[in-house]
Amino acid sequence: MQILDWYELQVLAAVRRSGSIAGAARLLGVDQTTVSRRLARLQEAAGMDLLVRGPGRRLSLTALGEELAVRAQRMEAESEAAAALLGERHGAVAGTVRLTAVPVLVNRLLAPAAGPLLAAHPDLALELVPENRDLSLTRREADLALRLARPVTGGSEVKARRIGTLSYKVYERRSGTHSEGWVLYEEAMAHLPHARWLARQARRPGEAAAGLHVGDAETAQEAVASGTGRSILPVQVAEGDARLRAVERAWEEALPEREIWLLSHARQPNAAAIGAVSVWLETLFSA
Repeated sequence: MQILDWYELQVLAAVRRSGSIAGAARLLGVDQTTVSRRLARLQEAAGMDLLVRGPGRRLSLTALGEELAVRAQRMEAESEAAAALLGERHGAVAGTVRLTAVPVLVNRLLAPAAGPLLAAHPDLALELVPENRDLSLTRREADLALRLARPVTGGSEVKARRIGTLSYKVYERRSGTHSEGWVLYEEAMAHLPHARWLARQARRPGEAAAGLHVGDAETAQEAVASGTGRSILPVQVAEGDARLRAVERAWEEALPEREIWLLSHARQPNAAAIGAVSVWLETLFSA
């Protein structure tokens, strides 16, 4: 039986996450030649193609390549889970882990869900940092970071993997009067997928803006709850708000989704604690 190289499987998983050899090279902190060489070795060991070039030389995985990449990602998750388990057995899940994410995830999802994690690890201290700005892991501004897009920087010092998807729905105030207009985002946020969707929706015939422009999803959520207007909000946080209800209708344009990526240092001084928090995050978003 052919024994596959673990690092080459990680390279294949990186290609699946990033969608290209260049993207995989950025995630792994190596050059594209190294990625191509490792993929060639893996395909030689497999005895068949794992990647193919489509129209426009677009790279995609074959059925076997996809299955191997998915299994490699599971192996990565299991490796971190095993590290966390060993830490638990030796009482090493201790110390402080600093985790940063956008405010709506920190305040509406992570903070309310942190109780069981801290109860399971009494010596663990979790610092939650709500920040729209991307804090730097390489400068040790945080130990872990959640990003809502595929990271493009970090090099060999940062590991990144996709752990879930942030889905959106349209929400309005559950009871009482509310405006039919759309709560939009300020100009600085106009490049984001959900902001673009809202702007296009408000320009459609028969639709209108509510007159309020916000800077983040948490402010939009409060505006919707007060009846100022409608907006799209992350399902994972809005479904737990009893003040809101989803507007179930067929929209002219598909609602956006955003990838959730977990970033961590390649070399962690507190691996057991980092592993425990990482497993908690993966479980939270997979649920």
